[in-house]
Amino acid sequence: MPKPITAAVLMRMLAGLLVGGLALPAGSEENKLVTRSSLGAWMLREDAANPRLNCAVRFIPARARLPGLAIFGPTAGNPSSTILFSSEGIPWSHATQDVQVELQQRSLPAVRMKAKLLAREKGAPEGNLVIGTGDIRQTLQSMRDSESDLQLKLNGATVVAMDYDGLELARDAMLDCVAGKSFAGRTLKEATAELRPVGTSTIKGQAFVKLAVLARKQYPPKGSPAIGLIWMTDEFKAWYEHVKATKKMPGQIPESIAKHFMSSKILDDEGRFAFTNLPAGEYIVVANFSYEKTITRQEYVGTTHTFVGNAHIGSSDRYMPFSYLVKEAAAFEKPVRIATDGDTVELSMDKSQLFCFLVCF
Repeated sequence: MPKPITAAVLMRMLAGLLVGGLALPAGSEENKLVTRSSLGAWMLREDAANPRLNCAVRFIPARARLPGLAIFGPTAGNPSSTILFSSEGIPWSHATQDVQVELQQRSLPAVRMKAKLLAREKGAPEGNLVIGTGDIRQTLQSMRDSESDLQLKLNGATVVAMDYDGLELARDAMLDCVAGKSFAGRTLKEATAELRPVGTSTIKGQAFVKLAVLARKQYPPKGSPAIGLIWMTDEFKAWYEHVKATKKMPGQIPESIAKHFMSSKILDDEGRFAFTNLPAGEYIVVANFSYEKTITRQEYVGTTHTFVGNAHIGSSDRYMPFSYLVKEAAAFEKPVRIATDGDTVELSMDKSQLFCFLVCF
């Protein structure tokens, strides 16, 4: 018997969804979209003040929490190119260190390469590995247009496993950039406007859990994709009600619905976030992260027997309080209405003030 399509089940399925590969961290509006597909999007970064230098292409996976990669061209201080892999599977390191990695690609022999494991702060959602690759043209020509199950291994363990496509277009854009030619592609804002209306409004705030009046606030880690935004149009509401009524999990989210979901990473150590370029309308801000909770309970430690003379007159069990620190998942949301385009709405995403339209845990 199939499981009912509850709000919780649906939201877990959509938790990692990005809008067609276009939901990028704050401050990425200067990048230009090269191409996008169901696997993800390639973005190009140019430096207008320094033609031929500081060019980069970055592949952003279409779903959150999947590995990504970036290819960097020459800079003023480094004539070579580098490839940076980002993944949750890359281990924590308190300092940058030299390592050996093994690159495995479909139908090709494995290759061992020197790399640098970059320092990673505790709580950071991803680790980074950098591989120096020499001339940018040779680097790009040596890479295949698409990869299925590309793997990067460190100390025998797979730390990156990813698929990508569209490199043929990203390669051309990158080579034009290092040749001093400007790329005529669309900015992120322009590309997003093709999927949904773009406005001038902002929703910003803080997300945290505060378990008691005197308890400390606990924030999601900086850089983590802990905040989502749902654009609550009539189209989305009708689709959601249809999914619940049919009790059938959709195999794929149509782009007309995917455009209603946006994501943002936490900007600092105090849980701040921001969504920009929004039109007026109704929204729900969704927070999803873990926090620490202290659980105290009484545990049996022994029994006391009482005697008077040689006569046993009673027994009593002894209990002592023990405290445990555990990780709890928090998923909560808050409705927001932007009345007029250009407005800025500020809110506090506090679990003690939660609202349940879609899901509460």
